[in-house]
Amino acid sequence: MDKKIWIVALIVLIIFSVGICVSVVIYFMNREKRFAEKIQSMLDDAISGKFQEKHLNETRISQIENNMWRYLCDHEVAVRALEKEQKQMQIHISDISHQSVIPISNIVLYSQLLEEWIEMQTIEEKQEIKDELAAIREQAEKLDFLIESLVKLSRLETGIIHVNIRKQPLQSVLDAVKTQFQVIASQKEIHFEVPDTDETAAFDMKWAIEAMANIVDNAIKYTPYGGNVIIRVIAYTSLVRVDVADTGIGIPETEQASVFSRFYRSKMVSDRSGVGIGLYLAREIMKAQNGYIKLSSKVGKGSTFSIFFMKKEISQK
Repeated sequence: MDKKIWIVALIVLIIFSVGICVSVVIYFMNREKRFAEKIQSMLDDAISGKFQEKHLNETRISQIENNMWRYLCDHEVAVRALEKEQKQMQIHISDISHQSVIPISNIVLYSQLLEEWIEMQTIEEKQEIKDELAAIREQAEKLDFLIESLVKLSRLETGIIHVNIRKQPLQSVLDAVKTQFQVIASQKEIHFEVPDTDETAAFDMKWAIEAMANIVDNAIKYTPYGGNVIIRVIAYTSLVRVDVADTGIGIPETEQASVFSRFYRSKMVSDRSGVGIGLYLAREIMKAQNGYIKLSSKVGKGSTFSIFFMKKEISQK
């Protein structure tokens, strides 16, 4: 009799244990389903743009859910910041487009005046045609600058900058920059010194010239008549540094962290032409070539922009 009781008790215990196991399995399956539904709901809201930050109860929601929620919150903030930045960029591009209207109108106007004048020109009036031609050239150069800036910015923002990095002589870059700016520097009676060098580095020729030209252009633009713009090359173990030093107006310390920002324009140069993308473009180009740019400057004493090139090619993988 006792044996039968023990057998019945054992069977009941087994059935009870199986029931508990089944209940536990069902509980965790339902919990996993609820967890998956919550995560899916978060993702669906994020994709549809309806995601909203909510307070999370640590005692009721798993740590994984919390981490997912925080990630989506951060993602939502980043998306909003990107949208704001894109709207700001559209505003600046619209401003550039608006600025191009006046130069185009002036070019048309001066061209018409010139055509009318040619019909009745005399030797004594040759100076007048020179003035009108100079005005046409000035407006055309301004228009070319605005449109070129817009195109460069568009290419940069859409990721069209593709660099072909290879080890090659730096002298080619220096020669191109010297040829491009020697006459402009002479017109301002600026001593423009470009050295000869045997150093080599890893860079894309076209984009390296573009980056350095933007920095040299700023140096000459903001250096007064009779000043100096001097380029130096300094070699290190794994880097080659190219300094562009000027005796210009300098950059306040409070603004030095901002000068490489897109569309940044200092109040000190607000009366001069420019849209504030030259240094931004130069920095992005150097970053794409595994290099970087540093700035040292004092107001009234000038600035030195140091461009660092890698000596050897680095895998882009």
